[in-house]
Amino acid sequence: MTKKFALPIFISMLAFMSTNAYSQENKEPGSAQPENKVQFALAAADASGDAMPVKLSEVSLPALESQGVLSVASGGDSLAPKGPQLAPAPALSRVAIYAVGSSNCDWEYMTILGQLSTTCDHGGQLLRVAVQEIGYGASPFAWMNGGLLPQSANYTNQSICIVGNNYVWPCPAGYTVVGWMKYYNLDGQQSGKFQFQDTSINAPFNTLSTSILIK
Repeated sequence: MTKKFALPIFISMLAFMSTNAYSQENKEPGSAQPENKVQFALAAADASGDAMPVKLSEVSLPALESQGVLSVASGGDSLAPKGPQLAPAPALSRVAIYAVGSSNCDWEYMTILGQLSTTCDHGGQLLRVAVQEIGYGASPFAWMNGGLLPQSANYTNQSICIVGNNYVWPCPAGYTVVGWMKYYNLDGQQSGKFQFQDTSINAPFNTLSTSILIK
């Protein structure tokens, strides 16, 4: 009787040990279980209709392009030995609204120098203005609907160079910086008048200004 029951008992013990080992192996760190739980939670949230919040810093407009009448330069190639280089600071010769961008319209490029208003009905989460400055300024100021904007509203600048017969930004290596594309953050605004002015860093210390009515 002992021999007849010994083999089945031995097989049962082996099966139990194998099952226990497999269970422990699946609980080891680095297994797929935590990831599956996260994926399941995300799927459940999506199924319930709960949208994940979108950070404003993660939302942006497409890169500004060099196009239209305001991108045409009259000086031809401006090549420096190594670059990008800062040339001897020329006086300001132009400040202009280059483009207005928003969630509703993306970038709307101005079609003439000194354009008075936008044509697109801007609005949405984002509202940005790109100011083209040719020459070197030292005292930039910007206003929206008569209110002076903080310096932090000018959230980034890109160097401008002349390549061929066009203003290009940011400057490619080997070209002389002739100005700046200044970007202003007006998020939260829907419409109104944006104004900008700057004064030359050197003689004749002239002050230039521009404005745009944003619809």
